[in-house]
Amino acid sequence: MKKTAFSLMTILALSHLTYAGGDIVPVVEPIVETEESKWEFRLSPYAWLAGFEGDVASIPGASVIPIDISASDAFDDTEASLMAMFEGKKNGKGFFVDFFYSDMQSSTPLIEEINLGLDSTSKTTIFSGAYLHEIYNQDQSVVDVLVGARYWEIDTHLAFSGGFGILAGQTIDHIESWVDPLIGIKGRTALGDTDFYAAGGVAIGGFGVGSDFFCDVTATLGYQWSKSIGTSVGYRYYDLDYEDDGFVYDVSQQGWIFGLTWAF
Repeated sequence: MKKTAFSLMTILALSHLTYAGGDIVPVVEPIVETEESKWEFRLSPYAWLAGFEGDVASIPGASVIPIDISASDAFDDTEASLMAMFEGKKNGKGFFVDFFYSDMQSSTPLIEEINLGLDSTSKTTIFSGAYLHEIYNQDQSVVDVLVGARYWEIDTHLAFSGGFGILAGQTIDHIESWVDPLIGIKGRTALGDTDFYAAGGVAIGGFGVGSDFFCDVTATLGYQWSKSIGTSVGYRYYDLDYEDDGFVYDVSQQGWIFGLTWAF
């Protein structure tokens, strides 16, 4: 039942979700604010191997079920996923975008005595967009603040197979979406004279507008292979509390995050 209940929701960010406050980009030379300054862009596809736990009810009116899923079990159920961050900055001002899509599918027996099974599909889309403002840039260290919004959509499809009675052959579909305000801070710094760098960030939001509250924390260690290419590995923790008309999503995720960044 744990795997079934988990499939009714979707791991955020396998988010994961998606992360508006994190930073897995390489260290670059400080920006010189002159009329000749040009836009600098960074594209960062990433992967988040996260476990999942909390209380969920993916269909309004259904019972709230406690969930505790390991990162390996979550990975096994993933059919497709796309995660990427994109940032642009000029003279210390710019934008930050984080996109996440995940398609989770599973088949689970419910009542073996009557051969009743459940095929479930959960699709999650998370899009974060924010205005970025640089507040510190000195000695190979950069700090940015973020103000923006995060859009969520969780699409759940349930199909019962076998068995008999009212559940046999029934399908249930539900789409839940909302928008949260978001604020955050992120930064990065070179580690001495080496090609290694440390990065991280914190984002919070919701505040009762969409969800009651969410927070997102990331810390990474990266290596700069060239002026344009960097890679990183780190850890990310995420917590969300959302409830509306019987739909409950009170969950947390944590796990390793891996990123590749192209600066141009």
